[in-house]
Amino acid sequence: MLTCVRLGDVITAERYLELLDDHLPELVVGAHVYGSQVLGDVVSDSDLDIVIELSAPASLPEVRGADVAAVLAGSLEKPVFDVNPLAGEVTPVLWQQLRTVGQTVRGARPTCPGTAAEVEAYCRENLISYWMPNIEQGRAAMTNWPAGKLVPCEGLLWAGLGPARLWHTIRTGGIVSKSRAGELAAARWPDLAPLIIDLVASRRGEDVPLTVGHLRASVDLFDRILVDLDVTT
Repeated sequence: MLTCVRLGDVITAERYLELLDDHLPELVVGAHVYGSQVLGDVVSDSDLDIVIELSAPASLPEVRGADVAAVLAGSLEKPVFDVNPLAGEVTPVLWQQLRTVGQTVRGARPTCPGTAAEVEAYCRENLISYWMPNIEQGRAAMTNWPAGKLVPCEGLLWAGLGPARLWHTIRTGGIVSKSRAGELAAARWPDLAPLIIDLVASRRGEDVPLTVGHLRASVDLFDRILVDLDVTT
């Protein structure tokens, strides 16, 4: 693994590109940042979410703190289903982010053609195939969780706020951060709001003890999201 220099706990696009150029001189012709660093939601453990365009196939070094998809130059002008990535994964939601909120730090801004229907279909399928099994694990865990024992922060924040991002995208077509998705979900379901806002505060670094009540609220929120979106299994 290539060791990277960080700004605090978060690697920057500029530093990542310096490291990449040292390893792959003159091959990196495009770089596009998305995710927390462009959505104003950087926290201590945020990754750098970045798509790299290469002028020729090559293997990228693994850099701690960088979540990377790599494609051949020109791929971002094609529909996502026509692209075979060199590294990482490409999805309709990624294409949506790059053409709306993404920040180009090298090369030309991409068009990333796609439709709202493709984005919605991907999000709906992802709620079932990816999120549901993980939420069910949380549902099983909370039934026997010892009273007074705190719930690990990382997994709970991931499960409690992640599905709300898809909920918002399906409803509006927009892309928001995990923290903003939590705020929007809290506004939609006021009875869950105190616990959801606790998750947002914890994500932002506040010292909020997370309990089985927060886990229960996360599971309940997921169930309500499925009902609100009329998602059936």
